[in-house]
Amino acid sequence: MKRAAIALTVGLMGSLLCNAGAHGQTKNQKKQMPVYEDRDGYEVLSVLLNRLSVVQKNETVRIDPRTASPGNVAEIKEKCSGIPPEFRSAWEDFDKKVQTRSVLRRDFTLAKNYELVYPSAVAVPDHRETREEGYKRIRSGTYYVAPVGFDDKRTRAVAFVEYICGNPCGESLFYYLRKTEKGWEEASEVPPKVQSCGEIY
Repeated sequence: MKRAAIALTVGLMGSLLCNAGAHGQTKNQKKQMPVYEDRDGYEVLSVLLNRLSVVQKNETVRIDPRTASPGNVAEIKEKCSGIPPEFRSAWEDFDKKVQTRSVLRRDFTLAKNYELVYPSAVAVPDHRETREEGYKRIRSGTYYVAPVGFDDKRTRAVAFVEYICGNPCGESLFYYLRKTEKGWEEASEVPPKVQSCGEIY
């Protein structure tokens, strides 16, 4: 009798644990981010990351595997004005896409090695950093990117790239690009204050 009671108890507990596990899996599946699969988007971001990685002297380009937070992007966008008329529809598309965070794939075409990694702490409190440590920290910063906005013909693009290398160290900027016979290029005739609007830390 006792064995039967123990067996019944064990059976019920196992059933409850299985149901809880199944429920947990369903809940986690619902929370999974969609994958960012826009080929043109990766091309645009690759053009920018190739240039920025030279400026920042990155040995390896570290990219957060999640697209940038909508709240952070909105906060930076408030600092921008004077949107060129030809890029307005690309801005509208960008505003829609940035509302949903997604997961990046290894579809970038970069001249340097790159990795999709979650950022780690970049500063130690009360530690007096040497010049070489400072350069190393700046070079090993993390890039955050947002889904790229396009016009209907997909020949105009609005992109957002953020580079964080410490507190304060980095930049959060928007870029305008145009598709040419050579590929995607930054719109050089757009005034610098408009072309790279955002914030430099």
